[in-house]
Amino acid sequence: MFAVVVDADYVGKQQLKNLLKQFGNGVQLRPTYLVSSGKGVHLYYFLQEPVQLYRNREEVLAELKEALIRRLWNDTSSIRPDSPDIIGIYQGFRCVGSQSKLGVDFPVKAYKLSENRYTLEDIKASIPSCKVDLAPLYEKPRRKSTVTLEEAKELYPEWYEKRIVQGEPKQKSKKQGGTWVCNEALYEWWKRKITEEVKAGGRYFSIMALCSYGLKCGISEQKIRRDAYAFLDHLESLTEDEDNHFSRANVKDALRALKGDRKRAVNDSKPGMDRG
Repeated sequence: MFAVVVDADYVGKQQLKNLLKQFGNGVQLRPTYLVSSGKGVHLYYFLQEPVQLYRNREEVLAELKEALIRRLWNDTSSIRPDSPDIIGIYQGFRCVGSQSKLGVDFPVKAYKLSENRYTLEDIKASIPSCKVDLAPLYEKPRRKSTVTLEEAKELYPEWYEKRIVQGEPKQKSKKQGGTWVCNEALYEWWKRKITEEVKAGGRYFSIMALCSYGLKCGISEQKIRRDAYAFLDHLESLTEDEDNHFSRANVKDALRALKGDRKRAVNDSKPGMDRG
C-alpha cells in the first residue's frame, strides 16, 4: 500500500473551501494530492514507505482508514455529513484523466497540495483520541512451514496419500480454473447485503462484488446476470441525487467483471463502496 486514500463525497464549493482552509491551518492533515472526482474529492496521503499487505495487517489498516474517514468527513466538509462512505483499503478510485460522473467535459483532475509523505503513526496522530493499535503492523507474518516431504509423510499420512501418492490437486474444485469454490451461502449472504445495506455510494460496486462472489461460489453466469438485473429497481430507488441515477447501463457495465480475469476477480475482490 503506497497511500491511504479517503473519498469525501457530496462536496460543494463551500465545503471545498472549508477543507482547504483546514489543511492550511493544520486542523486537518494536509494530503499529498487532492483529486476532483466529479461531485467529491479523493484525498491521497502518500506514505514514506510502502506497507506490505500481509493478512495480519489488513484489519488494523482498515480501522485506521475508517478513523481517518470519520475525521475528514464532517459537517464542514460534506453536504451529507451523516453518511460517510466507510470503505476498505482495497477500494479502487476513478483514474486521474478519466471521465468523471459529470461527463466528458469534466475529467478527473489531480492537484498537488504538498510534498508530504507520511508514516501510519503520523496519520494516527492527526486523529484526536484515536485508539487504533498499530502494534500488529510490526508483527512478522507467519513463516512458511519448514517440514520436509519425508516428515510430512509421517505427520500427515492422509494428506500425503491424497496429494503425493494419488496426485490430487490442491484446489477443492476445478470449476473456476482451479480456485477454491465457496459455499453458495456466501453468494446469498451478499445478495442480502445488497438489499439491506448498500447505499447510493456503493451500488455499482455491489454488482461487481456480486459477480465476484458468484464466480467464487460456482454460480452460473446466467444466474448472476439474472440476479444483478433483479436488483435494478431497488438500487435505483436509493437515488438521492438527480445527477446520479442507477440504470440498466450501470448494471451492464458492472457485469463486465464476468468477462475479466475470473481467477483474479474471485481472489482479489473485497466488499466496499464506490460512487454509483
